[in-house]
Amino acid sequence: MTTYHLPPRLAVVIPEDVDAQLVYLMRAPDGPPVVLQDVSAVIWLLAADGEDDVAAAVGEVVGRDRGQVETEVEKLLDDLIVRGLLTIRND
Repeated sequence: MTTYHLPPRLAVVIPEDVDAQLVYLMRAPDGPPVVLQDVSAVIWLLAADGEDDVAAAVGEVVGRDRGQVETEVEKLLDDLIVRGLLTIRND
């Protein structure tokens, strides 16, 4: 499985005082701010925390099988990597 980690110079804010799952990201010093919410925030959080199988973990959170969410999860992870908001861990 692919594991991920935070790239250098990524600013992260995870508010605790809101009902929805939100993550604010920005590549420092001058990247555009990005807001992830709900399932996209969960996907980023799981990946950033080093989850070995992000699709399976997301499936558990949303009550679906891994196969039902895998394509969409992988698309978002690929997009986050391209945008510099996650990197692949090369251990």
